[in-house]
Amino acid sequence: MGEVEEFYDNYTGPSATLSHLPAETLLDVLRFRAEVQPDATAFVHLLDGESEEQRISYAELWLRSKDLAQALIPLRPEGKRVLMMFESGIDYIVALFGIWLSDATAVPSFPPVGSRALERLGIVAANAEPDIILTNQRFTRLRDRVHAVLPGHREVPHWMDMDALANPAQGCYVLPVIEPERIALIQYTSGSTSEPKGVLLSHSNLLSNCSSASVWMGGARPRVGCSWLPPYHDMGLMGGILQPIYEGFPTVLLSPAHFVQQPLRWLRALSNYQVSVSIAPNFAFDLCVETVRDEELANLDLSFLKEVYCGAEPVRWSTLQRFAERFACTGFTTRAFSPCYGLAEATVFVTGKPVDSAPISVRVDREALAAGRLMPVGREHENALMLVSSGHAAPGHLVLIVDADTQNVLADGSVGEIWVQGGNIGSGYWRNSELTAARFQARLASLPGEFLRTGDIGARINGELFVTGRIKDLIIIAGRNLYPQDLELCVQQADPRLRANGIVAVGIDDGDQERLAIVAEIKRSVKLATSDLEALRQAITATLVATFGVAPSLVHFGPVGTVPLTTSGKPQRQATKLSLKAGSLPAYVPRSR
Repeated sequence: MGEVEEFYDNYTGPSATLSHLPAETLLDVLRFRAEVQPDATAFVHLLDGESEEQRISYAELWLRSKDLAQALIPLRPEGKRVLMMFESGIDYIVALFGIWLSDATAVPSFPPVGSRALERLGIVAANAEPDIILTNQRFTRLRDRVHAVLPGHREVPHWMDMDALANPAQGCYVLPVIEPERIALIQYTSGSTSEPKGVLLSHSNLLSNCSSASVWMGGARPRVGCSWLPPYHDMGLMGGILQPIYEGFPTVLLSPAHFVQQPLRWLRALSNYQVSVSIAPNFAFDLCVETVRDEELANLDLSFLKEVYCGAEPVRWSTLQRFAERFACTGFTTRAFSPCYGLAEATVFVTGKPVDSAPISVRVDREALAAGRLMPVGREHENALMLVSSGHAAPGHLVLIVDADTQNVLADGSVGEIWVQGGNIGSGYWRNSELTAARFQARLASLPGEFLRTGDIGARINGELFVTGRIKDLIIIAGRNLYPQDLELCVQQADPRLRANGIVAVGIDDGDQERLAIVAEIKRSVKLATSDLEALRQAITATLVATFGVAPSLVHFGPVGTVPLTTSGKPQRQATKLSLKAGSLPAYVPRSR
């Protein structure tokens, strides 16, 4: 327990690491940037995903944010909830800081483009019950559609269109004093295992996250950033917007849609702007490998890319290796990968790889993992699984592995629930005191203070965290713990005609026991006959039996789009499971011979 004792001896709060910025909130940081480097470029938004630029300096970002805050004054925004309805871009950043400068609470939301997005907006709005909806001209036109999904028992929120605001008189707005403990965000979870929940994050939490991440990134240094992640998701907001402002480096922004339509756009932006730091989830690297053609490699230079933070879903060593091998000719090296772990309840950052260190992986015995232990094995071991470390605990934070039933702290190598304590942890869920107490106020008999129960499963070896899955997603068959992401990777490797991010493994209880079910999307370019599907089903079964000793009782093939995804692109296993049991999942229609 020496590490735990050292943590409590040395930890004095998040402000202890804020040595180079005179700041109590990120508003102080932005004002500092606007004063010290006013003309420096803060963000470059690629409007078309390629070459059409919109730029903003720190001084302009500060001024526009103050103007918006002044425009909000007649609505008496102090303490009110402001639903943000924007796509990615500079307007989003202006809106965020304008809301904070008015002493209101921002509620980031998925823009209402498409039926699924509108449905999610309705869920968020029903829970947050916003007082104001802040948007632009594009979404103001959708007012009737948005009103249709808002709670019917409350007064309709006041709408404000940023595009319609007149320029306020300069110099007449007195900035309010923003207390660090004031709630800055209601950040909704991605909803991978349940409906989205609103995490309450203070200005202090946001600054703590930036401060602790900065230490692991090596502190302020010359950098250029790039992000296509949605800003209404925790990783995109913190890594793509707030961290660059904290560190003071320019960042290139693309929309998620532009990336998904053509992943090469992200790589071109990395190359053209000589980007040194970027972020992306695991599936993005697979998508790049699958879609970038040989002739397109010659025009890419990724040699400047020194830090690529990958998280938001389990990181697979095979994915990192394939990407590194595919793009080695562009100057990219595996050492640039920085696997990390976090969640909205902890602002985002929990563990990461310290700068200038290589990513770490370990081969473990599958049977031992199923029994709850990480047992490292050699290359000659046949039944092995490669796990990627998500790094060490964020500075000023304590990460423990706890037995979820006995609530005892487990030793190195034992698999249990990940518990976290530190300045990044939010205060709870909006209007959900029962779940707040269960998740954010957990206690251990042997240690002081409250802990966040993450709901994730993992183990530690020599301080390195290895995340193995989610408690709710765990599949238990014949007393063995099977992790869906491992089963899904196995299925993906069974046949190249299956879409990598469209495979889900779930456990279905038939009343007697839990059985394995697989949902797999067929790539859009592939045309299969009925006989092909049966052969594919047999190949999946054979691969799972050979690797895990388990056969699926059901294999459901669907077209692209069958598996519902979160806002960050993660498969929603619980939603897939419910639709599968209800018989409502789309089925792949085979072609006739």
